[in-house]
Parts: sequence; C-alpha cells; structure tokens
Amino acid sequence: MSNNITIDLTKEMERFLKSKSREFNLSVEETVKEILSQQVDSRIDLGKGFYYDKVLKKVFDRKNIDVGLTKTQMNIFDIILKSKGTIVDVETIKKSAWKDKNTSIFTLRNMIKQIRDKTYYGLIKSHSSRGYSAGF
Repeated sequence: MSNNITIDLTKEMERFLKSKSREFNLSVEETVKEILSQQVDSRIDLGKGFYYDKVLKKVFDRKNIDVGLTKTQMNIFDIILKSKGTIVDVETIKKSAWKDKNTSIFTLRNMIKQIRDKTYYGLIKSHSSRGYSAGF
C-alpha cells in the first residue's frame, strides 16, 4: 500500500533532507521514511496511554505531555526499563540512581512512589525483599 503525500518544504528543510540522504546513501523519499520510522520506533508503549520516547528520554502521558520525571527518577525508571522482564535488585537500582551515595531503602521506595504518582501504580511492580520490575 502506497500513500502519496505532498509537502511544501522550506529551503532549509530541503537542504537538510538532501544532506541526510547523502549521509544515509538513500533517495530523499527513502530518507524521509527512515527519519519517520526512527521517530515511530522511538516510542515504547508503557500501557494506560503512557509512552517512553527513547530519543527524547522522557515519559509522556496520554495527552503527549511530559510527566516530568526528575533525573534520579529517570535513572530508576531507565534501569527498570532496560531490564524489562526481569527483577532488578534494590542495590543495583540504588547504585544506578545515586552512584556512590549510601541511600536508604525508604528513599528508593519514596522515589518509586513518586514515579507511580506521575504515571500509574502498575508501571513498576514491587517484589518483596527482591527488587522491582517493569509492570507493562
């Protein structure tokens, strides 16, 4: 199935596309498809209308609004996301989020709660005395 779309480009957009097509060694049409597919493939569905954009490294809600995770919250979310399908132990999360700082389990639990408050409860699953995993 092929859909034809006509787009009026500015001179800057045209120069950009021609430059990218040379860089990718593709036709301009194939370059546009590549750029679009990178954008489409950059989203990870987190359920309940939320998604993570790998290019922007941000979590968005169903209205495409950044939920506003802090740097530490993003570090926690990122380690859990990268380990999707497995349980990440508390020490690994703490080292990822706070580097060398000695952080209490209560601080971690509070951060997990804040992430859930900004998204939804089931996004991160708790595994008593073991750690956390992705819930989507």
